[in-house]
Amino acid sequence: MAEQKKAPTPATSRRRRTVPVASRKAAAEQAAKRPSSARLRPGTVELGVLVMVLIIVLFTITVPLRNYFQGRSEITRLNETIASQQLEKERLLGEIEQYEDDSYLQEQARNRLGLIEPGETAFRIIDPRMDQNDTATTSQEELAAQRTWFEILWDSVATVPTVDSEDILVEE
Repeated sequence: MAEQKKAPTPATSRRRRTVPVASRKAAAEQAAKRPSSARLRPGTVELGVLVMVLIIVLFTITVPLRNYFQGRSEITRLNETIASQQLEKERLLGEIEQYEDDSYLQEQARNRLGLIEPGETAFRIIDPRMDQNDTATTSQEELAAQRTWFEILWDSVATVPTVDSEDILVEE
């Protein structure tokens, strides 16, 4: 039997294709004739333009980004303020609810104002460590001694002087 050759398939035909030697030489000559700038090596002008475009893009992006982050921080600050105000509101509403209770009102009247129920006896305990000369009230003489000259002058003009019957001299 004779050996049969297989028909070439498209994949195998591509691999086996050879380029003639003359065309290889022509391709090498064209590559040698090309200028060096055609090898995608950017020059100074192209590099400067690229840098300027990059700077413009960065400036264009920075302003909206800054505004975005400032807005986010403002929103965060306002949310914290709202939360603290809501806590304060809750506290005040609780305090209002306490004042609606009669027993709480009586307790506050006793503590703050010193009020007592009818029939009760109030006692005031004085701390023995207090100085005995300290009094809760001052006398008229002490008040008169503490007045400044313009207060005395103003009082002499503003108040009507009182006349004692002993000071009146009757001429006969």
